[in-house]
Amino acid sequence: MFSYKTPKWNIKFDAKKLSIFFTCIYVLSLIPMLVLGFYDFPSADDFSMVMQPHHYFVETGNLLGTLGVWLQKSYYVYSNYEGYFFSIMLTCICPGIFGEGFYVLTPFIILGMLTFGVCYFFDALFVRVWKLDKDLTNIVRMIVLTVMVQCIHGEGIRVEAFYWYAGAINYTFTFGMAFFWLGLLLRSIYDEDEKSRKRKLIWASIWGFFMGGANYLTALELAICSVIALFLLIMIRFMKKSSFKLEGVSDAQQKSFGFIWIPTLLNLIGFGFACFAPGIATRAQETNQTGPVKAVFLSMYSTFDVMMNQMLRWEILVAFVLLIPICWKLAEGLKQKLEHPIMFGLFAFLMVSSNVTPPIYAVSNFDAGRLRALAFFEFVFMMSLVMFYFTAWMRQHILGANGSSVAGADNHGDKGGSKLFSHASSMMIAICVVFIALGSELCVIPERDYYCATSALNDIMSGDASKYRAENMERLSILKDDSVKEAVLLPHTVRPEMLFYQDITYDAGEWINYTTADYYYKDKLYIFNENEEE
Repeated sequence: MFSYKTPKWNIKFDAKKLSIFFTCIYVLSLIPMLVLGFYDFPSADDFSMVMQPHHYFVETGNLLGTLGVWLQKSYYVYSNYEGYFFSIMLTCICPGIFGEGFYVLTPFIILGMLTFGVCYFFDALFVRVWKLDKDLTNIVRMIVLTVMVQCIHGEGIRVEAFYWYAGAINYTFTFGMAFFWLGLLLRSIYDEDEKSRKRKLIWASIWGFFMGGANYLTALELAICSVIALFLLIMIRFMKKSSFKLEGVSDAQQKSFGFIWIPTLLNLIGFGFACFAPGIATRAQETNQTGPVKAVFLSMYSTFDVMMNQMLRWEILVAFVLLIPICWKLAEGLKQKLEHPIMFGLFAFLMVSSNVTPPIYAVSNFDAGRLRALAFFEFVFMMSLVMFYFTAWMRQHILGANGSSVAGADNHGDKGGSKLFSHASSMMIAICVVFIALGSELCVIPERDYYCATSALNDIMSGDASKYRAENMERLSILKDDSVKEAVLLPHTVRPEMLFYQDITYDAGEWINYTTADYYYKDKLYIFNENEEE
């Protein structure tokens, strides 16, 4: 009926430029979050876990002696209350030991390790193992990190994930370290240089034991990975007709794989130390546990309920769609054949569910913000791998078993166009980016804390962050006054979402009150109650 022409999309995005673009997006999104860290202040377990090392340092100023007391406190907690020894060691060395001013380092430490660990793993798997393009790999990991850090939401989740040291170092930090360790394992096999492989094996062996003593969510996942690695090693080495084999490795690299039992076994030994720690029985008496079989099924249900029903928002889904054309292009250089998308999808789901199992088994709930944050990180990460696997499998299924015909499909004969996306892929990327940009603007205008970066920026620009810090400084002047033995503090008038975790109460007998009082050498500590005065 009508005759009309629409403008044609003639743009082809360059992978290197897109890599720079998405890196800038991620880095820029971190700036307000890091700036907000300068208004951060310790609370709750930040005082109780580091009390003895802090007192020793305040009284003596001896740094070496403080480290000795730190190890003593870590062992005490391990022996009497908690089993995850490595997480305990990290929690007992809070920067606040040396002065409240050092607490501003918390988001730098947490976000730094999360970023480093994820980047290191993606480089090890995509670049070292699969020999895929570095720029395309960087695009994927920057998108994944941006979604992990910026799209996490829920009451109390952000502060426990990034700004409350005792929770963030135990969960988010060790989560980043887990990817670093897995990257070491891969590079101990696939690095070209033999000396480099040996160095990675040594480091993987050392950190493997300690990562076995990370929080139980992370430690359990790594233990599963260690068991899988040992199973593959046994199948390859001792079963001559085994269908398991390493692809794309030299004889020297195949030999290096034979030593992978050292770091994985040490990891399982460390996990055993954590699971059978003396303090586990004490902690078990204080909690309501769930049976192991029931805990497994509840964790699978919680993956649907919490991850998909409560925390999965529209921009996360669009980001996963954005990964499709990027993974399609990335899979161009994939020589390994991917044949089991359903099995891998099931594996990814079960790995996410395994993150939920320990808290449900131990305390019969999955409510703490730091627990949900860790499960969310794992969900986003595993979904990104699923997107790559399914996209690469589809590409190999359509265009050839090893993707050898893919280059022509994406580049359409462009000279030196290996870095260029096709017209269709470029359009799809542009649509997703514009959709996220416009949709985000519509969401942020009425809800300033929609993303972590916008929430941080809003707290800074509104003055809430500076007021929160000023009130903490006023409190600190009282807490540092040796002449005051019964400290009465004013309640906070502002509670920034990403900074405020937990405060002392009106009741001096509350654990958080008397712990904070002991930390500052006070006999009594509580919040001023206007109603009682009246």
